[in-house]
Amino acid sequence: MQKTTAIINNQQGSVITMALILLALLTLIAIAANHTSTTERKLATNVLGHNTAFYTADAGIEAGRAALSNLKLADRGSWDILLSNPSAAPENKIALNCGVGDCYNLNDVIDAGGGRTVGPTTFSLTIKDNDDRDNDDTVDTDETVLLTSTASYRGSVITIEAMVRAGGGGAAYAQEHYDAASTGEASAESVIVDSNVRWQAQ
Repeated sequence: MQKTTAIINNQQGSVITMALILLALLTLIAIAANHTSTTERKLATNVLGHNTAFYTADAGIEAGRAALSNLKLADRGSWDILLSNPSAAPENKIALNCGVGDCYNLNDVIDAGGGRTVGPTTFSLTIKDNDDRDNDDTVDTDETVLLTSTASYRGSVITIEAMVRAGGGGAAYAQEHYDAASTGEASAESVIVDSNVRWQAQ
């Protein structure tokens, strides 16, 4: 009986057992901390990619608005050219004068004016006709188009769409704002606009 009591009261080796348990706990804490820091680093990288792509796409919208405004001031029919070129056969595409050569789309226009690169990435622009009730996506009858800017960075792809309306005109003009000297389809649009009235005075 005395021998059994002596074995129970013997505490030799308990320090090693406690040290091993403490070491195991510290190892688990270190693994959890490493996992958390890795996750946070990936999250920060994703946020950086998203923000970079977003601000690049947003810069594309601003550059596109300015370019469209300048094109409209130079030639009232320039938006029709940009709308019709994507669906036209290569030999039927119409070039816009960009000052440094011929441009066939809005990206060409921006590239001619300085480029589409913002920081580490580049935006891409497209325009399409809004629903101006003329049943023709290649002709703009209400001086309003939809501008889309897309940018990607480190796996994040951001697309922003904005409605762009030409300035000037106002109530003094009908829906069609082109003059006969411009490259716009003025005569064809007159018929279309007359038969598809967007609004009527009450």
